Amino acid sequence: MGQLDGKVAIIAGAGQTAGEGIGNGRATALAFAREGARLVLASRSSGPLEDTRDAVRAEGFEAEIITADITSMDDCHAMAAAAMKAFGRIDVLHNNAAIGAFEGDSVNIQPEEWRQVMDINLNGAAFASKAVLPAMREQKSGCITHVGSIAAVAMYPIIAYKASKAALNEFTRWLAFENAKYGIRANVLQLGLIDTPLAIEGYHEATGTPREELRAQRAAQVPMGRMGTAWELAAAAVFLASDAASYISGAVLPLDGALATKIG
Repeated sequence: MGQLDGKVAIIAGAGQTAGEGIGNGRATALAFAREGARLVLASRSSGPLEDTRDAVRAEGFEAEIITADITSMDDCHAMAAAAMKAFGRIDVLHNNAAIGAFEGDSVNIQPEEWRQVMDINLNGAAFASKAVLPAMREQKSGCITHVGSIAAVAMYPIIAYKASKAALNEFTRWLAFENAKYGIRANVLQLGLIDTPLAIEGYHEATGTPREELRAQRAAQVPMGRMGTAWELAAAAVFLASDAASYISGAVLPLDGALATKIG
């Protein structure tokens, strides 16, 4: 018996940034499948999305894909409809979709870049949640997990990203409050410094810092002395989606190697 047996999960942001290692979306897809969930995988980019689906199917598990942009309400409705058509229910929305920008200083904010970050990180979370809520309310159960960031509470010079993730925390707390009477839970996994292709390649391109130097710099900030892994995020995501977390809702759960203890 897997922790997610019988559950249908939508994973938004299930593709993979090119680079070394495995990203959060792909690791979560594999972890969910191994625990018994049937999957609908979504991403804007079809190639990496197909690779994630193929990795899941190669282990003998069920996964369908849909190319979707969560900033589009129509695409979010299509994502929910795909799950209902394929499997007849929606038990979990795991939203991993996000982008960042490196402004460095508020005077460097570029309006279009700011809008894009907010559109994906905050509006997309709201639209994806809106799309799955009717099915979850009808079945009187469901779990929505949004992937957040320590940047919501820590001082990093990624200003639009920081603002979007801080707002995501409060939006998710509202979801938990509003939907508790329907048996629906909503939580945020607030990530610290995770060693994924998106994190390393993104900072490498933004700063020009060599990758291994960047990894060492990031690890040195963490009380545990290392970055986290996508598999550690995936394990926490499985727990939140499972019945073992049935009384956890409205939580902003740090997954950061005690990094937040340096803040307060």
